[in-house]
Amino acid sequence: MEPGTVFKPILRERNSFSKHEVSYRDFAAFFVVEQAIQTSLEWAKRNKSLPTDTPGPVIVSQLPESVKEIKVDKIGIVGAGVAGLYAAMILQSLNIDYEILEANDRIGGRVFTHRFNGDKGVDAPVNDPARYDYFDVGAMRFPDIPFMDRVKDLFGRLGLEDRLIDYKFSAPNNLLRFNTILVNPSSITLEARPDDPFKVSVSQGGAVPDHFVKGLDSVDHWTGKVWNSWKGLFARLNDNTLPPADRRKIFQEAWSTLRQKDHLSTRTVMSEGQATVTDNDGKVLMGCVQPYPNRVIDWLETFATGTGGFNSSFVESVMDSLDFDWPFPYAESLFWAKDSESTQTWKAIDGGSDHIPRRMVEGLKVKPILHKQVVKLVDTGKDIEVTVAGEQEPRIYSQVISTVTLGCLSGIDVEKCGLSYSQKLAVRSLQMMASTKIGIKFKTRWWQDPDVMGKDTTIMGGQSSTDIPIRCCVYPSYGLDCKDAPGVLLASYSWSQDALRLGALASGPKEDQQELLRLTLNNLSKLHNISEKWLSESVVDFFAHNFYTDPYARGAFAEFGPGQFGHDGDRYSLFASLKAPAAQGKFHIAGEATSAHHAWVLGGLNSAWRAVYNSLHGDPERQEELVDKWGIPDEENTDHLGALYDLGIEGCL
Repeated sequence: MEPGTVFKPILRERNSFSKHEVSYRDFAAFFVVEQAIQTSLEWAKRNKSLPTDTPGPVIVSQLPESVKEIKVDKIGIVGAGVAGLYAAMILQSLNIDYEILEANDRIGGRVFTHRFNGDKGVDAPVNDPARYDYFDVGAMRFPDIPFMDRVKDLFGRLGLEDRLIDYKFSAPNNLLRFNTILVNPSSITLEARPDDPFKVSVSQGGAVPDHFVKGLDSVDHWTGKVWNSWKGLFARLNDNTLPPADRRKIFQEAWSTLRQKDHLSTRTVMSEGQATVTDNDGKVLMGCVQPYPNRVIDWLETFATGTGGFNSSFVESVMDSLDFDWPFPYAESLFWAKDSESTQTWKAIDGGSDHIPRRMVEGLKVKPILHKQVVKLVDTGKDIEVTVAGEQEPRIYSQVISTVTLGCLSGIDVEKCGLSYSQKLAVRSLQMMASTKIGIKFKTRWWQDPDVMGKDTTIMGGQSSTDIPIRCCVYPSYGLDCKDAPGVLLASYSWSQDALRLGALASGPKEDQQELLRLTLNNLSKLHNISEKWLSESVVDFFAHNFYTDPYARGAFAEFGPGQFGHDGDRYSLFASLKAPAAQGKFHIAGEATSAHHAWVLGGLNSAWRAVYNSLHGDPERQEELVDKWGIPDEENTDHLGALYDLGIEGCL
């Protein structure tokens, strides 16, 4: 299949301040970058002898001749994940030569599917059991919302529409087990539901003050109060009749207020509370939120995310809440009373998410070269020399696009590529989330069997949650109509500290992995109230993966910590610095961590687009061709990219 069809017009026409469908993260990225440009430009005027009336990007005529004459010959791409493959698709559509170097023995990066039957199920037809003998170790679900249009466009280019199925985030009979108490919300009538089903309140022997544990949706209520107080600041953006200039002003004012909390974690904001905020007319924009005791915050975190999840950036949490209209990004089925079908629409790739990179490679004329570990990059002034482990001579490229994770990039010697201080700091310090998945193949799909689970308590998709080590068990949304579908279960999906602890066993010797299997079966037995011995005898195979100890990932996905977006007036924005090239315009850092859309395939695609666009800095005709064929990501602004490019070359970022 030949990629390069024209992008959907809606992506080309979209103005980031004219449609509510655009992500709040895109809005935020716009202002973070704009602020970094403005403050950097002011600094440059004072310290670089620029004219004081310079209105925008540094004047191109002042740039070194070597920058103006950068070639767009063969471009090297480091990494064959989705970002690297997307960059190659774009370059190929522009008739630009490229070469992809991948250290691993497979393509796809963190889009990774494990098949217990090897490749037998890759091309198996619908409802053939062989098709469903897998679980997605990496990306496994895709929100069907407007600002993800670039991902949907990719599916269209690759001919994957017929493989898209509904992903069930929650389903009837999904179970909750906390504080050793097992509850099936579907089996309890609304009138009979207790206020404190898990006995976490002081009066029930727990630690949470009783007045916090009242009603069916206590966790939703108290987490929602925190997020909803901030949503009020942005609520006026819901009025689509406002002109773009007004919407921009509204967001800028709200964002300026939110950014004052950028240096704080979610836990800190909860512990400090929030005073009422009003506008000049006395209208309440943010309601008062009382400070939460630590024991309440611990309770909310236990039900809402992984252990330690509230230590991440509060701004990240608010952006997720605004974009997805939920209290916390991983909480969709963790809260009490979420026993019905989710109102959020999600999709999955039937047969495994790795069909995405597989199809991408099918359309590339130049295939990725595997087992090529890049260890060093050197800017020679004219080209970039790339040293590959085991090769005597460096490979030469006119420019290089790195799409590996920041953790992997930190292991490549780039000292001769002229990274700025902020870029070096970003590569080393931007926070990556831990994630561990454990998949088990059983003899049957026992969770769908009424003889095992009970007549009316079988489970068809969704996920069950608990506070014991496995934390979250995800049931397949695929193969639900397939007789004798393999009994593959994502027995544990964990994040943060929980993932690191389980991951220590997943990454250890065979004895540790057997202990991990024993622990997982023990936890599954408790979560489903069935015999551990019976479960153990039903195991056919298992596979566990810890992304933090994966040498080709060194982290699951970006999750910025407090202060990592940057503050007002701070030109040293780590986020903005990564959008600018290094090596005098010849080295471009991509990957989802460099996008506003952390953890999503969209982030990788957006970052690849930006890297290719920057590689064409001296070729405006090709830049325009790129835009015609591939649109402009909502988070990007071509004027901003030009300014960042010039300011980066001048050493002003």
